[in-house]
Amino acid sequence: MYRVRRTRLDDTAPAAGRATVNRRDILLDDRHITDTGAIALEAVLNALPPYGAGESKFGGPEGPQS
Repeated sequence: MYRVRRTRLDDTAPAAGRATVNRRDILLDDRHITDTGAIALEAVLNALPPYGAGESKFGGPEGPQS
């Protein structure tokens, strides 16, 4: 699950992120995205399938390559 949040970040970092087993957090500087934009981005990210069509988590249609 993705969570997108707006916050004030350092001037040199417009975005930051972190991942745990169950969640991915994306922090965006509030000077660069609106509340509506953050909500829309979160909705799109959570609607994506975990892997592309015909792919596995190992990177290809058949899994790991020998």
